[in-house]
Amino acid sequence: MFKFNIKNSFHKARTGSFNTPHGKIQTPNLAIVATHGKIKLLNKTDHLRANPDLIIANTFHLFVNNKINEIKKSGGLHKWSEFKKPIMTDSGGFQVFSFGWGKVHKVGKVLTNTDYTQTDTENNQYKSVSSQYRSSSVKISEKGVVFEYDGKKFELTPEKSIKIQKDMGADIIFAFDECTSPLHSHSYTKKSINQTHRWAVRSLKAKNSRLRRSFGRQAKSKTQQALFGIVQGGIFEDLRKKSSKFIGHLPFEGFGIGGSFGEKQMEDVLKWSLSGLPEEKPRHLLGIGTVKDIFIAVKQGIDLFDCVVPTREARHGVLYTKAGKLAIKKGIFSKDKKLIERGCKCFICRSGITRQELRGYFKDPIQRQKGQRLVVIHNIYFYKRLFQEIREAITNGKLSKLEKEYSVYL
Repeated sequence: MFKFNIKNSFHKARTGSFNTPHGKIQTPNLAIVATHGKIKLLNKTDHLRANPDLIIANTFHLFVNNKINEIKKSGGLHKWSEFKKPIMTDSGGFQVFSFGWGKVHKVGKVLTNTDYTQTDTENNQYKSVSSQYRSSSVKISEKGVVFEYDGKKFELTPEKSIKIQKDMGADIIFAFDECTSPLHSHSYTKKSINQTHRWAVRSLKAKNSRLRRSFGRQAKSKTQQALFGIVQGGIFEDLRKKSSKFIGHLPFEGFGIGGSFGEKQMEDVLKWSLSGLPEEKPRHLLGIGTVKDIFIAVKQGIDLFDCVVPTREARHGVLYTKAGKLAIKKGIFSKDKKLIERGCKCFICRSGITRQELRGYFKDPIQRQKGQRLVVIHNIYFYKRLFQEIREAITNGKLSKLEKEYSVYL
């Protein structure tokens, strides 16, 4: 079922297709983030207008908001969200561990060059503060992790994460892992990846045992979910390579590259993380998807991405065009009668809405949500077109030329 076919390559970049029960995913491609199983603000008609190739739902948020049984009873995420194309779910690990190091270290997925220095990584203050924070908010053990959210206590283990993801029925699911910060020390990160590796094995066993209980001897033929293992290792070459080799030798259907790292380090981290992974399986870069990062990662051989950028920025009135971003709420657009982007074939641009009109929606409390919906649709189309152009450029050996066309983002 989950066969990955590499079609063309240009240096390390490649195009391919990944078969799933809900259709083929053409790669490289982006999963649009649908945190609660549906893209925020969009109704069924909007979904059809935006027409994303795939979406990724957030296990953590659906779990803590008690939506898992509701989704399961409805027949799974596809029926619940009325989305007929491929769906991914993450393991919930990144959000859980963000409560620990994310708040203390004040970092996200990719840090800018000014966010930290190498000396910070070995700073005892960070290590002690992180440990202190985790001891009161996020408790990590061999079994899994216990955390508090909205005044309630929750537990996630590899087995529980897999059960939740299987109950939701996404096409692609991820192994439970511990995500570290670039400010963590080498010694802590080493312990962390060893934990992640043991959890990866348990995730595989949990998936297979649940299949046997559900389907008996027919488990293999009825498997409807691809499980991706996750490579970790922070910003350390030896640990990234070690994790890549270990995870790459396990029988996953694909692989995710996890963690949080600096902007300057992305190319090296990807190189190390991919070093031990088999060429014939897809690679997904978790939680990263700016235009600049996409070109860096595609050139290293990444096939899939997910990122909140297209939708989150849309809700704040930021549109993506090939000529650069438009912050539509600014006064300069108050009398701008031009279309959003000439030549764009998304719903908003084809309908003839001007920049002036769109700004008016955002400035009117009653119409604001309409404006947000329209920009979400446009931004999804922008990214869909970007990846279509990337696939064509790889096929034609013109990736560098295409990258120059998006130089405003680089």
